Amino acid sequence: MITPVDIIEMEPEHVNTVYTISEGAFPLPWAKEELIREIINPHALNLVALYEDTVCGYIQCWYTYEDADILNIAVDEHFKRQGIARALLNRLITLLKEKNVQNIFLEVRVSNIPAQMLYKSFGFITLAKRERYYINGEDALVMNLQI
Repeated sequence: MITPVDIIEMEPEHVNTVYTISEGAFPLPWAKEELIREIINPHALNLVALYEDTVCGYIQCWYTYEDADILNIAVDEHFKRQGIARALLNRLITLLKEKNVQNIFLEVRVSNIPAQMLYKSFGFITLAKRERYYINGEDALVMNLQI
């Protein structure tokens, strides 16, 4: 892992880099305006990983009461396979525990084996498969972690 990596809440000055990372990671990235709105959403946790003040990854989550949904997690191509996603997920889980969240849900592409392995290493289990969930028709696995 790259050190030091700081995990902090996303701020407006991070939005452009988060958007650029999302363009490389997802076929349909969120608009910059949506990312800005999420910063002030009282039921959202949006974290960025910083390496020398540069955003190298991010994670987005919505939560209410005891449940949370991880919406997106992505790492800049230049920083992949260095523990950034693991650090983001670990910090998010810690913060959700502090908010008394009990269940975390997410969807992951059936073809995204590295992400599935990461989630399983945290104790996520597969609950179901959503057929043709993604825009390209790919199926998604619904995963859950009880914390």
